Amino acid sequence: MSYFDVAQSPVPTSQGEVGLPILYYNSASVIASFLVDPALTAGLLPEDLAATSVLPGKTLVSVAFFQYIDSSVGPYHEMGLAIAAHARAERGFAATAWQPLRSPLPSMHIVDLPVTTAMANAAGREIWGYPKIVVPIDFQLRAGAIDCAVHTSDASHRLCRLHGRAGVGLPLRAPNLITLSCHQGRVLRTLIDMRGRVIHAGAGSLRLDCPVYDHPLSAHLRQLELHTRAPLLVQYGQGLQALLPAGEVVSHR
Repeated sequence: MSYFDVAQSPVPTSQGEVGLPILYYNSASVIASFLVDPALTAGLLPEDLAATSVLPGKTLVSVAFFQYIDSSVGPYHEMGLAIAAHARAERGFAATAWQPLRSPLPSMHIVDLPVTTAMANAAGREIWGYPKIVVPIDFQLRAGAIDCAVHTSDASHRLCRLHGRAGVGLPLRAPNLITLSCHQGRVLRTLIDMRGRVIHAGAGSLRLDCPVYDHPLSAHLRQLELHTRAPLLVQYGQGLQALLPAGEVVSHR
């Protein structure tokens, strides 16, 4: 049975019908992960969620760039700013945000999610409640050399830029990604099933530039002080595939 041999259910959006799961046939990604003081996340998480400590006094924040070369909703680029989080309503092991049988990574709440097409914007906002906007996004990845950026909608200013060369790394299976989002009074957990291999590497010379600009994305990146530190880890890969299904309800408000 093929990885993509799955039944899709049609879901209407303002930009047309979307089949779920969304199928990503060929993509590339760069994910830079930072350790941050949880106090810096104040105001960036909805009241239903809380930051998850991955080490004493530290939470995980990721800056991710994606190039979707071929997908069932068309080609587009995407950038995400996300914080490790868990639903306050959950109790027991699930409340730690770790789902070890599903992913080695913690659940992440996406604070900002710029994309480059109206269809990707509508699907993300209307199906999952993801905070998407449509702006130009650059994506360059070649043998560990990375240069990715997000611009204002009129392309007159750069909001952020992740650039440099990743350090020495090890190729491993691409981990599944888990998001927590709030949509129509519900907290949704969504498992993004990944296939392929990514390089897990040190930061090398990779740095994130966050110019001062009157825009939520710039403000959020600077609040988290990501421009002042190197990433803890960089994961990057090409020729990746993924399935993005509907989210499962974790709790109701």
